[in-house]
Amino acid sequence: MALELKGVTTLTEGATASFLLIHGFGASYDELATLHELLSSQGHSCFSIQLAGHGSTPEEFRKSTWEDWYKSAKRGIDLVRTWNTKHVFVVGISMGGLLSLLLASEERDIDGLILLAPALQVPGSLYKLVPVLKYFMKWRDVDVEAAQEIYDVKRFKLHREPVSAYYELAKLQKMVKNRLKSVSIPTIIVQGTADKTIDPEGAQVIYEAISSDTKELHMIEGAEHVISCHSSREEAYPHIINFIAQIVD
Repeated sequence: MALELKGVTTLTEGATASFLLIHGFGASYDELATLHELLSSQGHSCFSIQLAGHGSTPEEFRKSTWEDWYKSAKRGIDLVRTWNTKHVFVVGISMGGLLSLLLASEERDIDGLILLAPALQVPGSLYKLVPVLKYFMKWRDVDVEAAQEIYDVKRFKLHREPVSAYYELAKLQKMVKNRLKSVSIPTIIVQGTADKTIDPEGAQVIYEAISSDTKELHMIEGAEHVISCHSSREEAYPHIINFIAQIVD
C-alpha cells in the first residue's frame, strides 16, 4: 500500500537527543502521547509516528501488512536522523516494541531502545489458529468503551479489527524472535504484571535473548497493557528517564 509519513513532531531547540515513538497494533500515535509530552518537557525532540494502515478505518487497516508497518518505522527513523542530534532513541509499545526491536537489529546508529509491553507472545490457544481463522473469520469486534475503562487516558481504538492483521502480527513476531540476538544496544523493557493482552513472560524472553551489555527489565506491579495510558505510568516513567540519563549524560 502507498505509504504516507504521518505523526506528531515536537522539535526542541538545543536538543541533544531525538526519539522515534512507535504505537501498537490497531492504534495510533496518541497511544504514546503521555510519554511524548514527558520527553519533550525534558528537552528532547520527538516524532510519534502513525503506522501505515493505522489510525483510520478497519478497512484501511486490513489492507496493510507487517512489512508496511515496518517501512513506516524505517521512514520514521530516517526522519529523526535528519535532526542531527547527538543521540537517537527508539520507543515502542506492544507491536511497536517488535518493530523497534527489528529496527535495532538492523540499524547501527540507534543509541537506546525503550520497550513497553512488547508483544512477543500472545496468550490463548485461539491466537494460534489465526493462520486458519483468517480464511473463515473476517473481523473481530471490539467493545471500545469496555476496553478503555481501565485507562485514565483514552486513545484511538478501532471498533473492529481484521483477523488477517493478527496473522500479520504473528509473522512479525516470528521475524523478531529470529533477530533478538542481533540486538546489542542499551535496552530497557517495562512490562505490567496485570497485562492480559499479551503474555508478560515475553518481556523476560526478550531480556534474556538480546545481546545488549546494558539492559534493564522492570516489572510494574498491577500495570495493564497500555502502560502509557494507565495510571501505572507514574511508576514506570522514572525508570525510563533514568535509563535515558545514563546514555545522554
